[in-house]
Amino acid sequence: MTAKLYTVGELAKLSGATIRTIQYYDKINLLAAKRDGKKNIRYYSKSDLMALQQILFYKRLGFPLKEIKNNLMNFDDAADIKQILTNQADILFQQEMETKMNLAIIEAVNASIEANPDQKLEPTIELVLSLNKQTILDYANIDFDEKTKELFDNKYDDYNEIIEIYWQWKQLILEAASYKLNSTHEEKQTRFQFGKKWHEFTENITADDPDGITPFEKGLEESDKWPQEDLFLYNFSKDFISDAYNYYLRKGDTSD
Repeated sequence: MTAKLYTVGELAKLSGATIRTIQYYDKINLLAAKRDGKKNIRYYSKSDLMALQQILFYKRLGFPLKEIKNNLMNFDDAADIKQILTNQADILFQQEMETKMNLAIIEAVNASIEANPDQKLEPTIELVLSLNKQTILDYANIDFDEKTKELFDNKYDDYNEIIEIYWQWKQLILEAASYKLNSTHEEKQTRFQFGKKWHEFTENITADDPDGITPFEKGLEESDKWPQEDLFLYNFSKDFISDAYNYYLRKGDTSD
């Protein structure tokens, strides 16, 4: 029985890829088509369909086509594929952290501009350009004491929760730093609004648990182990944070 062959249109329909995509893969020799010598029509086999599905799978996971062509398509061993996927997961995590950092910067700068539309952005821009988008990854190398680790482990089952809390904290720290750089921190309304944000942040992480802040207090006790960037930003901003928080508590949930 002659093996089933597919036209480019049939292959596109079966795989979900576009005809143009399949033609491009043929052009770069990633998925070379068989051709009818007379009509120059592209044909593909069942194995080509399986290979295309593999290409689309790796492409969906963010692998560049060059890497798929040079490496991934040559691996059949499950252990090799697992290692490749693990490495890609690490890369995607780093990219996610960079995105979160950019979002934190945008939110902080927008808040600062809203508080003072006439401010000069140069000091804030200079601060942003000095930031390391991979700072959060440095925490994996910090040897916190066993008590601190135990407190976090008991409080959080999923480290994704801690990561999200970190980015909320980072955004607030950057916002506070921006206020200080532009002397906006002296305005009562700015202090009140930021104090409210900080209050809501601390309320959220305690989750009505009077001991909920303890892991973070322990982490603060070991702030000398923090990445230099976060320690600098915190030390630079903490007087404004404390002042704004206390101002909000004095005024209550209404501004003057």
